Formats: sequence, structure tokens, C-alpha cells
Amino acid sequence: MHQQDFQKNAFANLQVLVIGDVMIDRYFYGEVNRQSPEADVPILDVGLIENRLGGAANVALNIAKMGAKAHLMSLLGADEDAAIFKDLLKEQGVCFKLVESNRKTTVKARLYKGNEYLMRYDFEDKHDIEEDELEQLLANVKLACEKLSLNAIVLQDYNKGVLSEKSIKSLIDLIKPFGIPIVVDPKEKNFFAYQAVSLFKPNLKELNKALSLNINPQDDVALEAACAMLRERLDCEMVLITRAQYGAIGANENAYFKEEGLVRSVVDVSGAGDTVIAMASLLLSLNFSLDKIVYYANLAGASVIEERGVKALDLRTWENLLEI
Repeated sequence: MHQQDFQKNAFANLQVLVIGDVMIDRYFYGEVNRQSPEADVPILDVGLIENRLGGAANVALNIAKMGAKAHLMSLLGADEDAAIFKDLLKEQGVCFKLVESNRKTTVKARLYKGNEYLMRYDFEDKHDIEEDELEQLLANVKLACEKLSLNAIVLQDYNKGVLSEKSIKSLIDLIKPFGIPIVVDPKEKNFFAYQAVSLFKPNLKELNKALSLNINPQDDVALEAACAMLRERLDCEMVLITRAQYGAIGANENAYFKEEGLVRSVVDVSGAGDTVIAMASLLLSLNFSLDKIVYYANLAGASVIEERGVKALDLRTWENLLEI
């Protein structure tokens, strides 16, 4: 497969809606020069604080940076971090319609001593979406399906409560009559609630846990059988399974495809799955076959793990990879 699969600015006319749990990825960078007199712990002298879009918002960011029109729908707290989050979306050109909630805006805070990752602490509420919030979310999604020329809808689950068992079923039932492909990046809590979607993308760890298996990432016989089992349980068209450093596999009713891991200098794998699902949704929107979706989504995911922190893939980097 080569760059002739793509024209210049291939994604420019696409519109993708992302629905799911959103968050801020916050980074504290500094140096440790002393121990605390209060306890035997280091003191991080913070020199820089950086905020980035995280969760479903990072998926939308990847889509926007590839030149497509990204739309984002979720719940958001009514707090100071919510204002920061909205400003980040505006800066990156992501369109959004967010339901205001009493929950805290999710923040994952990471502390770095130089390039050394010291620890992470989270601010979040994880209870399921409430009835009135779900009604607002469904109304927003229905309007988007009616008014926008959507090429795909991504359901991006981080187990923070937006995608509950009830909201997943309600969203799928709402979207299906519009004929818009549904692409899913699941988490374990409601893994089998995503019935009859177009493409389902867990990682191998999630797949093993959901099916109570312990598959070796290089065991093609077991992997192909698990894909068939998963497709039957979910009644989905395609599955795409990421295998960390071993690459990705995909399966539909006709075939099984495998792409090996690409040799990279791995610095930080955070956000790689977001890039994979974003690329898969764009390629599905362009009617790419599953073998090409597996190939290019694997390439996209590998391209964002060589830098620290959650990072989106941009169009220039992508076109350089393909030498368009």
C-alpha cells in the first residue's frame, strides 16, 4: 500500500462527530532539587504547566488536524476547567456542543521531572449520565444527524459515565436510521453494549478481559478465532484490534488481516489509541477496505508515540509519512 491511496487533502470534505468522555490532559514540568521537610518526598519546582485536549476531545483533535471537520458532543462541568477546555477546542478548530453538568471536568494531571514521569493524579466524577443530561445529548445528536452531512460517528468510551449502557443503546438506536457508520473505541464496563456497529476497536488487553481469554498477541489462530467470536457477540461489521508493539489486526465476515508493529523509539503511548480510532473513522468515511484501514491506522498510531504526552497526528506529518 502506498501514497497513491490518497489524494492531497483527502480528508478535507469529511465531517465526523465524536461522542464520549472528554478531559484535560494537564502536564506539570519541573525539576526536583530538594526533599520536603514535612515528609520523605521530593519537591517538584514547577516551571511550566501545559493543558491539552484529552479523551474523546483528543480523537476530535486528531480528526481536525487531519483536515476534516470535527464535531464533539459530551458532558462538561460548570467549573474553571470547563472554560479552559472550551478555549482549547476553539483554538484547535473543533466544533462542539456540550451539555452542562454538575460533575467535575475530568483532569488527568501528570508530573514530570525533566523527562522522567513521576506520577499522575486525577480529578473526576465517573457516575453514569443522568436522565435530563441524556435527553439533551440525544437532542443534540439528532439535530447533528439531521443538519450535518456526517460521514461517521465515533463513540469514544473512557468509563467516565457519558457512555452508559442506556446511553449507548439510545445513541445507536438514534443514529442507525440515518445510515451513518458508527465507529467504537470501547472500555470494559459496557463492552458488549455496542451492538450492530460498523467498526469496533478494542485493544488486545480489553478483548482478552471481555472474552475471558489470555491470547498471545502473536497467535494468529487464536486471534482470528477471537475476532470471529467478538463479531458474533456484537453483530458488528468489522473489528480492529490493536496489539501495542505487535501492531494491529482486523477482521470482517470474509477475511482476517494483520499488520506488524512498526519499529519506533517509544517515548509515551498515551493517546495512540485515540489516533488509531480517528484515522479508522476517516478511512471508513472514504470507503477504504478493511485491510487498508488496518494498515494505515497502525501506521498512524505508531507515529504519535515518539514524543512525550498525548499528541495528535497532524496532516503535514501524515503526508510526510506517505510522501504525498
